[in-house]
Amino acid sequence: MTNDLSVILKKYSIPALLFTLGLVMLIIGLTQGQNSMFILASVLMFGAGALSVMFSSGNLKPKLVMIFGIAAGIAGVLALVLSYVSVNTTQKYQEDYQSCKSLSIQNLQDIRYIQKAYAEKTGQYLRTWDEFVEFTKNGTVPFLESVGSVPARKIKTEENNYLYTGNPPVDNDMTGDEAYRLSKWAENPYAADFANFVRDTVQRSLMSVKFGTKSYASNREKSGFYVFSADSLPYIPYTNGKTMWSLETKDSVAIGDQSFPTILIQGMIPFTKIEGKSNGEEKMFFGSISLNELSGSWED
Repeated sequence: MTNDLSVILKKYSIPALLFTLGLVMLIIGLTQGQNSMFILASVLMFGAGALSVMFSSGNLKPKLVMIFGIAAGIAGVLALVLSYVSVNTTQKYQEDYQSCKSLSIQNLQDIRYIQKAYAEKTGQYLRTWDEFVEFTKNGTVPFLESVGSVPARKIKTEENNYLYTGNPPVDNDMTGDEAYRLSKWAENPYAADFANFVRDTVQRSLMSVKFGTKSYASNREKSGFYVFSADSLPYIPYTNGKTMWSLETKDSVAIGDQSFPTILIQGMIPFTKIEGKSNGEEKMFFGSISLNELSGSWED
């Protein structure tokens, strides 16, 4: 009796294990929405288990086992090829998704910078993308022009009398503010000290101040982004110039006892239908149409 049981266990344990494992995998694959590779592997596992059980019980001839084995081998090779293709496709998809998201963040940050610069200058945000592109290409922003150094000396008596009343004591070297005021004094007897000193706020091209700098161009290049283009900013990356970010503004929204202009830029980025996720959409945005808020979704 014991010997018979031992023989049965040796004969059927591995086939039964393969059969049970394949059956469980198949049930999981069909009921939990697994991918095609998982389903195929489950079928092969289940088939191998069934063949093993039938062969061990003597109900399957060796010739048939060979035929089914060859078929299973071909199916296995096919599964490996499909699995390799699937892995490469998924990896490429993930890389495109990460590139798309990174570029979307960069572009939204640039859009925010431009809109903020325009609002500081005019008190409202740009309402249309045409206005936005035009301002980006041709608009100007305040720029602090700084040339020369503050003279490394204390203030002279005449300068002290010009700057202050009451003739306060001069204990420290000249400050930047004092140097600026003295550089504007036409009758300063020490004007030569300020010949190369300039501290003025001037209007400069937005493109040159922000997007034409070497540091900005270098950062884009290091991130793998294309050269900056004002015309491309309104479009969501990787949509072939077909889908624009949604642009919504209000000139005045009452918040407490004050009023502010508001803006909301938003859109759905592509490459977000990641395998295994039920919701394949991802919204990116910055701002709020009802609050004086410019934070971005990527900054949460």
